[in-house]
Amino acid sequence: MRVKGGPRAQGARQAGKTSKAGKAAAAKFAGLLNNDPEETEEKARQLRNRLLEEMQELAQEVEDGKSTKEEASRKFVGLVIRDRYGDKQGKGQQNMENSIADLVESDPNFVSRLHSQLKKIAKDK
Repeated sequence: MRVKGGPRAQGARQAGKTSKAGKAAAAKFAGLLNNDPEETEEKARQLRNRLLEEMQELAQEVEDGKSTKEEASRKFVGLVIRDRYGDKQGKGQQNMENSIADLVESDPNFVSRLHSQLKKIAKDK
């Protein structure tokens, strides 16, 4: 007696479809990868340099008294988020920056440590 259909038969058919889709997705993903590690390292170096320059500018603002501790922590959060996720300037990014900045500002230990580190950066410049 032969049983038609059933969960096992459907699972076998579904597995065949999944492997074909997986191969196509893998090929598409492989095409997106950058095969030149030197170019990737150079881009990462440029991003780090840009972030360090912005940190030095922020440190100088703190040293000159143009930014308070709280303002500096808020700007620091913005720098880190833009460095990590890009500069998309959307409503979601702004909400994320505000939420994290509020959280950071409410931690006096973080604010004072950031302030002292920014002062050190300004003096080393």
